Amino acid sequence: MNTTTLLIAVAAIVLVMIRRFAGEPLEARRLIVVPVVLLLIGGYSISQVDFATAVQHPVVDGAVLGAGAVLAVLGGVVRGLTVKVFVQNGHVWYRYTLVTIAVWLGLIVLRAGQTFAGRALHADSALLTAGLLVILGLSFLGEAAIVGRRAIATGAPFAPRGARRAARRG
Repeated sequence: MNTTTLLIAVAAIVLVMIRRFAGEPLEARRLIVVPVVLLLIGGYSISQVDFATAVQHPVVDGAVLGAGAVLAVLGGVVRGLTVKVFVQNGHVWYRYTLVTIAVWLGLIVLRAGQTFAGRALHADSALLTAGLLVILGLSFLGEAAIVGRRAIATGAPFAPRGARRAARRG
């Protein structure tokens, strides 16, 4: 596995988990920025795979990546359902719960299992590794779709830009 890709994925997960478990104001752009950045970096990683030599089983590779994408979005949706969304200081906040952490751990185990299954089916390791950040980005997008919808349903506005810093100072 590419160490850089793995470190980016772990850093993104840990940073998001810590911030969201503590609870933070929900800024609309923060809901979207992390997934989009992960998708862009992941897309770039996939574009760097030498398909002429690396991909020997394109149908298997596509099926494994496709299944991973579907599982990632569904996992993100399930995770989004476990997030506590509430109004505080006049705008929407959100916080991960212990159930959210359990879902995260389950998804990590599921992703590892999917990677082992893909390798057993002779899916290309370089492509699976390159797709990791895309999968993670899709998972965050699934979560954002549910959390965003639940936030809108509160009737309160999203937090203004910089609300997280203001909340830490106050």
